[in-house]
Amino acid sequence: MLLKKNISLLIIVIIISSCASKHPNYKSASEIDAVVIDAKTSNKKFMPLEHYNPLFVRVNFIFLLDENGEGNFNGKDKEDNESLDRVFTKANKLIDNLKDAKDSTCYTGFDFLSSSKIQFQFKKMYIKDTFARNYLNAKGYSERRRNIGLLTPSKNWYLKDLDHNINDTIQKKGINVYNTMNVPAYEDLVENHSEKGYNTTQGVAISQFPSYSNYTRSSQLHYPNWYTKRLWIEQFYCVKNKTSWKNGQRAFELAYRGLSHELGHSLGLYHSNEYHRTNKCFKALMSQSGRSPRNYIQPTEIGKMHKAMMTSNVIQFVTDDSNYGVPKTIYENENWNFKKLRFYQDIIVNEGQVLILNGTVIFPENASITLEKNALLVLNNATLKTVKNNNFINIIKKKHAKIIKY
Repeated sequence: MLLKKNISLLIIVIIISSCASKHPNYKSASEIDAVVIDAKTSNKKFMPLEHYNPLFVRVNFIFLLDENGEGNFNGKDKEDNESLDRVFTKANKLIDNLKDAKDSTCYTGFDFLSSSKIQFQFKKMYIKDTFARNYLNAKGYSERRRNIGLLTPSKNWYLKDLDHNINDTIQKKGINVYNTMNVPAYEDLVENHSEKGYNTTQGVAISQFPSYSNYTRSSQLHYPNWYTKRLWIEQFYCVKNKTSWKNGQRAFELAYRGLSHELGHSLGLYHSNEYHRTNKCFKALMSQSGRSPRNYIQPTEIGKMHKAMMTSNVIQFVTDDSNYGVPKTIYENENWNFKKLRFYQDIIVNEGQVLILNGTVIFPENASITLEKNALLVLNNATLKTVKNNNFINIIKKKHAKIIKY
C-alpha cells in the first residue's frame, strides 16, 4: 500500500514538472543564451517578406518662395501641380515595382524582392523666406568653388533655424526636402531669357543619413534649382530639341529617379555596399549614372532601409498606421538590444522560446505579443509603448508562459 502511494506521488511530481515552465530562474538577462539582434546584425534579419504590407514614410516637400509668394513652385499652377504629383507617383512606383538586375556584380544571392515594401507620403509645403530660398546665402558658398559641403544638411548648415521652426510647428514630422535655388541665375533666366547663369548652377541634391543615436533628430534633403530647371526645359530644352512642352514635361518628370535615389540615402543607403563598389551596379537605385533606370535594389539593401525605419530617427517619420499586416514569429531565443526599437507587426514567441527586449520598444496601436506555451518574455530595463505613446499592455500568455522584468 505504501509502495502504491509512493508511486502515485512520483507520478504526480513528474506530471507537475512536465507542465511547469522549462526555464530556470535567471538572475539577469545576461544569463540567457540568446541570439543578439543589434546594430551589427546583418541587414538580412530586417528584410521584409513578399506578402508584407508596405510601410509609409512622410516626406515634406518644402518650396521656398520670395516675399510675394512667387519664384518657385507655389501651388497656384494646375499643370505644375499635376506634374509634381506625377513625379511623386512615379517615385513610389519605382520602388514598388523593382526589376531583377540579373547581374552577379550587383548581388550574388537569389532572394530577389520585387518591392521595397516602402511608400512615401508626399506633402507639399509653401513657405515665404527670401533668405532661405537663395542658397547663395550659405556663408562661404561659391558656385565657382563648388564647395557643396556648405549646402549639405547638418546641424550647422544655413537652413538649420528654418528646419527647427518647421519641426516645432508641424504635428507629424517627416523627411524635410528643401527646394532652394540660385536666385540670380533664376532671375537671369526669367528676366533676360538667358541660360548663362543656369548653366553655372549647382544641381546636386544632398541627403542626410539616418541617426542611430539621436532619435529626435530631423532628416533633411537639399533639392536645389528644381523650379529653375523646369523653366529652362520649357524655354530652352524644348526649343533646342524642337519638341513640345508635353515632351519637355516628360523630361522634367524623369526627376522621379533622382528623388527616389536621394530618399534612399535618407533611409541609410550609400552608392556602394557589401556587394559592389560605387557605380558598379548600373541598374541599382543608388547608381549615380543619369542613364541608369535605378529600378533595382539588393534585398540586403532593402533590409537596411527597414532597419533604419526600426532603429533610427526615421522611426518618427513612419506613419502611425504602418503595419506589415503579418505577425513576426520568434523561433529561437532572441535578444533585441537597441536603445529604441519600433516593430510594425504582432509578435508571436514560439513554444519554449525567449524574447528579450531592451530600451524603448514601440508597437502598432492595436498590436499584440503572444507568448505560446512555456514561452518567456524578458523586459530588460525595457519600456513598451504604442505608436501613440500609450503603455503597451496587450500581451497574451498561453499555458506556463511568463514575463520577467529586470
